[in-house]
Amino acid sequence: MLQVAEAQGYSGAELLRSLDLPIDPLAANANLDTMIDGRYYSQIYRRVMWLLQDESFGLGLDRRTPAGSFRMLCLFIIHCETLEQALRRAAEFINYCRTLTDAPSSYRRPVERLSDGTALYRFPENTDLVGATDINSASTTIAQTMAIWRRFCQWLIGKPLDLIAVHLQADAPARLGYFEQLFGCEVHFGSEHNAFLLAEYCLDCPLIHTEESLQKFLRNAPYHLLVSQEDDDSSLLSQMKRIVGSDLSHEFPSVVVMAEQLNMSVRTLRRRLKDLDTTYQRFKDELRQEHATRWLNQPELKVNAVSALLGFDEPSAFHRSFKKWTGMTPGEYRASRQPHAKD
Repeated sequence: MLQVAEAQGYSGAELLRSLDLPIDPLAANANLDTMIDGRYYSQIYRRVMWLLQDESFGLGLDRRTPAGSFRMLCLFIIHCETLEQALRRAAEFINYCRTLTDAPSSYRRPVERLSDGTALYRFPENTDLVGATDINSASTTIAQTMAIWRRFCQWLIGKPLDLIAVHLQADAPARLGYFEQLFGCEVHFGSEHNAFLLAEYCLDCPLIHTEESLQKFLRNAPYHLLVSQEDDDSSLLSQMKRIVGSDLSHEFPSVVVMAEQLNMSVRTLRRRLKDLDTTYQRFKDELRQEHATRWLNQPELKVNAVSALLGFDEPSAFHRSFKKWTGMTPGEYRASRQPHAKD
C-alpha cells in the first residue's frame, strides 16, 4: 500500500508519521517478510484510499474503484433477504458501475444452482479484473479479490461460507499451497470461470445485518475483509465471545471474571477495549444484538422466546434494547425481513 502511494508521488515516510503507528515497514532494517497486524494495515489503507480516492485495496486491479463505491454497494444489498439475492444485486451494481466507464458488462449469470445440491457463484473474467498481459502473473491478485469477497459474504450471513472448491482461470502456479491455505479447500486451475463451488443451501442463508450494524462494519473496514477468520480467532473480541459461549440465557460474566479468564487485569482489559473503540458494555450489547437478529430471522421462534434466549427477564426490556440497537422493535425488524417480490 505504501508503494502504491509513493508511485503516485506521496511520501510513504510522512504518511506513516501522520498515523503514529508502532511499526515502520519502511525502516532500513525492516524485514519485508514480517507479517503486519491487520488493524495497522487498515489504518494505512484508509489513509492511502483517502489520498488516491481508490478503494481497490492496493491489489492492482485494472480499474480504479472510486471512494464510496463499497459503501454504496453495501447499502444497495443490505436489505436483501438471502445471500443469493444479495449476490445477484451486487452483480447488477457492479455491472452498472462498469457502464459508467464504458467498460463492457461482465458476468451476466453470477449464480447458478446445479442439480446435485451445489451451486456456482461466478466472478468476473480475468480480463475484467486485471490489466496484466500475462494473466497468470495476476493470479494471486484475483485469488485475493475472491477471498475478500468471501469474507464479506460471511459477514452478511453471520457464519462461515464453506466452499467445496474454488475455480480459477489462471494456470497452476508454483505456490499451490498458498492458494489452498487462502481458501481452505480444493483449488482448480485452468478453469472456464473464476468461481466458488458451494453447497446450494448457502444461497438461502438470510442476511442478518441492518444499516446500523453496517455502519460499524464500514468504520472498521477493510480489517475484517483482509484478515481471515482463522487469523482473527486469536483477537481479543473473538476470545471474549468464546468465553461467553453461544448460550446467552445465563448472566454475562462480569468484567472482573472476563479479565481473569483472559489472564489480564481489569485495567488492561478496559484499555485494550478502548484501543478497539469499544467498551465491555458495548461488547455485551453488540453480542446480544448479533444473536437477536440471527434468531429473529428464524420465524419458528416467537419474539418472547428470543427474549428469553438472550437472557432478558422481561420481554419489554428486550423490546426497548432492540429498538435502541436498531431503531426498530423486534416485530418491525422481523416484518422487514419477510419475503417480498423476488428480483
